[in-house]
Amino acid sequence: MNKKIHSLALLVNLGIYGAALPVMAEEKTDSAALTNEDTIVVTAAQQNLQASGVSTITADEIRKNPPARDVSEIIRTMPGVNLTGNSTSGQRGNNRQIDIRGMGPENTLILIDGKPVTSRNSVRLGWRGERDTRGDTAWVPPEMIERIEVLRGPAAARYGNGAAGGVVNIITKKGGSEWHGSWNTYFNAPEHKDEGATKRTNLA
Repeated sequence: MNKKIHSLALLVNLGIYGAALPVMAEEKTDSAALTNEDTIVVTAAQQNLQASGVSTITADEIRKNPPARDVSEIIRTMPGVNLTGNSTSGQRGNNRQIDIRGMGPENTLILIDGKPVTSRNSVRLGWRGERDTRGDTAWVPPEMIERIEVLRGPAAARYGNGAAGGVVNIITKKGGSEWHGSWNTYFNAPEHKDEGATKRTNLA
């Protein structure tokens, strides 16, 4: 009689555990599926700090090679930058203009601390359709420049009209408590008196 009772109890236990095992396996499968769905893999790629087609001149480089007359002499040393209209007997005298990649001065945008300089809009167009950018770079003394950034290539999508050739952004130094200043004088006397002389004094 005891053997029958033990056999019956064993069968009951096997039935209970046999029914529970598929349920436990299903719960583990569902948990694993939920864990896989909640896992998110994120990958990142390092970006260049300086975009292609951008050159920068720092204040240290300007101090080592100071310009003789104006900032345009510094900018012309950068790749893809030329100066036009620098003939002493030309239409605009010594009013030199910044030309990036041969697109013409009218397609070169001049910025000072990120803000467009619009003075050349009041200058009449030359016979080739170019405007004078000479006064734009003369506004900032070289001693007050922190860096100069030159962006070559079309930047009209970001900077708007007048930037098809490129952008020159002159970043000035932050003001401090120290007093400082500079004084510069330039004089040019052409060979023929009818061409007129050029006199310029910068005080900052």
